[in-house]
Amino acid sequence: MNETTAQARPEADRGDELAPAIVWLTLGLVGLQTAAGAVNALSLESSLLDPNDEESVFQPLNAAFTAAAGAAAAFRAVRRSEQRARYAVLAVVLLAFAADDMLVVHERLGEAAGEALGLPDHLAVRMWIALLLPLLAAAFVILVAETMRLRGRVQRLLAAGLAALVAAVVVEVAGAVTRDPAFIERLGGKPETLRLLVEEGLELGGWVLVAGALWIAVAIPSARNGSAGTGPPGRPTARRGGTG
Repeated sequence: MNETTAQARPEADRGDELAPAIVWLTLGLVGLQTAAGAVNALSLESSLLDPNDEESVFQPLNAAFTAAAGAAAAFRAVRRSEQRARYAVLAVVLLAFAADDMLVVHERLGEAAGEALGLPDHLAVRMWIALLLPLLAAAFVILVAETMRLRGRVQRLLAAGLAALVAAVVVEVAGAVTRDPAFIERLGGKPETLRLLVEEGLELGGWVLVAGALWIAVAIPSARNGSAGTGPPGRPTARRGGTG
């Protein structure tokens, strides 16, 4: 093994070494939020510990990681010339999502649109998905493309985060059933409480994973396929002329 290859391997592996820390952080934060939310639903009933409440202590946490993902995209848009427009769009969308998390604009707009259409409350509150669909689709397409450009554990990190966010939207849609007054009358409110905990956990976990993967990709270029001085995953390639 020549000297260049020996030096390239540790750099290429740093992204994979950081990925488990992001996973443990995700599990810790999601576990804490879910446990607090469950205890709160069973006994305390405090808005501060309700992950779905706009006054919750967890609301800024979710917004912070969304903003961190947007900041990573913005940093890449400024730092690198290739695909600059793509990353600029992603940064704007994610930072808008972060601001919306704090201001809860999407739910208010959705409820207003639903009421204008004469929809019942449990359906009106979900109209934000239709209103934000273009932004959601744009972020999804760009993040999928970014996932294809990564490799190793960092790639899996971003893919898992994106999957969690998609799952959160699916679970949100399921609320059209669990929040239906007729459903609650038959089965009570526990299914809806469980759905909310799962949805909020997926959302928080998804943004932690996405933010972590994007920042690793920014900080360690070798985490990306086609990086200068690297070959396929697991096979760092020496620069020509280096024989050590």
